[in-house]
Amino acid sequence: MDSKLFEHEFHSETNQLRKDNKNIFNRLKSIEEDASFVNEILEMFPTLAAIANERCGSWYIDRSKRKVYSAYFKSTDGHTGQWDFNLRRNNLSLIRTIATHGGCVIVDSTRRGKRIPDALSKTVPIWCAVINRALAIYRSRASLPTLDNWDTSFYSLPSIVSRSEDSQITSKLDMFAERLLSSGVDMQPLEGLLRKPLRPLWFTPQSSLFANAPDYGDATFWPVICLSASQAVESGCQARSGYLYVQGSGDDQEAWCLGLTHSLFWKNREDLLDVSSAVECEDKVRALVKSSKGHIEEDEEGDQKYHYISNTGIAVGTRTSGKPPMCWKEFDVVVNCTTLEYNENKLEEHKHQYIQLPIPEGKKGQQALFDHIGIALAFVRQPLLEKRRVLVHCAKGQDRSVGIALAILVKYFDQKGVFQPEGVGRVDKQVIQHHLLSIISSRPKASPSRATLKKINTYFMSSSSTAHD
Repeated sequence: MDSKLFEHEFHSETNQLRKDNKNIFNRLKSIEEDASFVNEILEMFPTLAAIANERCGSWYIDRSKRKVYSAYFKSTDGHTGQWDFNLRRNNLSLIRTIATHGGCVIVDSTRRGKRIPDALSKTVPIWCAVINRALAIYRSRASLPTLDNWDTSFYSLPSIVSRSEDSQITSKLDMFAERLLSSGVDMQPLEGLLRKPLRPLWFTPQSSLFANAPDYGDATFWPVICLSASQAVESGCQARSGYLYVQGSGDDQEAWCLGLTHSLFWKNREDLLDVSSAVECEDKVRALVKSSKGHIEEDEEGDQKYHYISNTGIAVGTRTSGKPPMCWKEFDVVVNCTTLEYNENKLEEHKHQYIQLPIPEGKKGQQALFDHIGIALAFVRQPLLEKRRVLVHCAKGQDRSVGIALAILVKYFDQKGVFQPEGVGRVDKQVIQHHLLSIISSRPKASPSRATLKKINTYFMSSSSTAHD
């Protein structure tokens, strides 16, 4: 065959594969297939908490069947040579959930033919071991009783993690534990909650399933089951009857979802997949997304709308947490950090209780966020002085509202959480880090972008910061 012709055909096939890989019908059918396996495992462990890791894991769980919690374990914290316990992603709020349910199932997936994502094979096991070690150290230093069978070992899958890598990770665990203990996180409530050490276990579609689910109720540990949703396919995709199976379809959603969210998918799954062609599916998705735009979307079932930050009286929440009339039963003051508003909140009777900070999402909103910090600080000072309950919300309670709430904490609260009506004066990065960890520990979904944190740092530590004091 002519080399140029071969090259042309090769590139044509490669381009077609890329298109098929991003084809939303193939993606959604693959998610539906993987979700069936995930549901099978969740039914095996009905008492354990179901946890979706990041956005990817959320695609595989039908929330109409199960209450779902969220976690933020990144694969990068488990990459070879880059192992880390990231304080900004400490997931400490999961401990209460695990304690309540006696364990959990964390759902995630991976692409490129791997069986298990690094988030499940290494990041979560590191997290378990660090939490166990930090609590053992804390109890020892506080002269608290040592619990029986308190295991601080690092557990990994020998088929995924080599002995050498296991040893290298183990050598860093004490350092990670000390970092957590010195971060300012209050370990006392965690110590009271965690009465058994955490231990990771793994399930994949390639696992041999039990005829009867194991009962971990009498185990000396609380199981943290790491559930990889997708089948490992060497090329990353595989022909099925009527569609192309794409491994890890829930990943990298911006590249294929056309604006569809996992919440919209599960609410409209049967209609979206009841089509005669991929083009028809794509048209239905576009129409659904278009019809949902501009509407104030309700929270997904199982999501907690807001969380109070320690005992400060400040809550960070989703758009729905600011919905009248309920918001006025739960809060005295509402700070809306989105470009959308509920009309009832704009009534004259709420004039001194409600403020909108129209901060767009994404990069467009970064300067707007910076410009509105001073306005927010001035608005909440008197309500905080009067010990009134303040809600700061954006669409998802993850970025913009976290940034504004962080600014309020940095300005008005010392590191013991005591309100300072005249402000705490100048601050440094350690003070900002302390308050950020306080937010993250209280609200697990909080994940402010680097750009948002940079704006907070700039506001309080720039040469012109005296103008803000």
